[in-house]
Amino acid sequence: MRRSAFAVACSTLPFGFAASALLVVGLEWLAPDVIPFRLDTFLQSPLGFKDALTLIWPVLAVGVLMSLVFTIRSRDAQRYLARFGAEEGQVVVLRPFPVFVSSALEEIAFRFVLFYAAIAGARFMDFLVLGFADLHPVRWLFADVLVPVADFATAGRMREILLLSPWFVAAAVLASNGRFRNGHTYQGVLGWIFSWYFGMSLFLVMFEHGLPVAIAVHIFYNMTVVALNRVVTGVYPHLHIVPPTR
Repeated sequence: MRRSAFAVACSTLPFGFAASALLVVGLEWLAPDVIPFRLDTFLQSPLGFKDALTLIWPVLAVGVLMSLVFTIRSRDAQRYLARFGAEEGQVVVLRPFPVFVSSALEEIAFRFVLFYAAIAGARFMDFLVLGFADLHPVRWLFADVLVPVADFATAGRMREILLLSPWFVAAAVLASNGRFRNGHTYQGVLGWIFSWYFGMSLFLVMFEHGLPVAIAVHIFYNMTVVALNRVVTGVYPHLHIVPPTR
């Protein structure tokens, strides 16, 4: 899926999951001061699930409501795809087990591996783009422009993470979450926007309660949406993916 120009402009993570994992492990071994977190920093005991739901319930409620409206409006199309399929493109059925696995893997990828790698990416880009001359335009872009905008957009709920953490931690949150958001472009503009808020909320959960709880919340939300679709339409969610025309 194509990234928007904004995502390209603010991305400090121009490589994928495998390269990110190797980078994170290598830095933990060779230069542990680059990333200010240990590999097990966010791997606390998976407690606090209820507290996490309370912490971000408005975002979850908006997501469920949006899903309900979409499911009702697309009920006939969902049933048609389930019965007849599609003449063009691919139909992906979101069954519980694949959704369970993909939800967990998304958290491990975006809230852990890619987030850690983006910290290193932010610091490297800051040095490379005139940081060596003590000018730091990359740091300025994040610390003085993008991070304050994100703080405003999240109503100050993540201020401790975005404004009180080192600038490169906040930059990594935005970069990794931008990739998470862009992975949901198929959901349309509203789904694209919601995915940004959902991802930021999951970062808040991870910082407050740890990665295992963030995984549990992500699974809970996605399984709720799948169950809602099943109740309303009588079938599991069906995504009709049409390849872009060239």
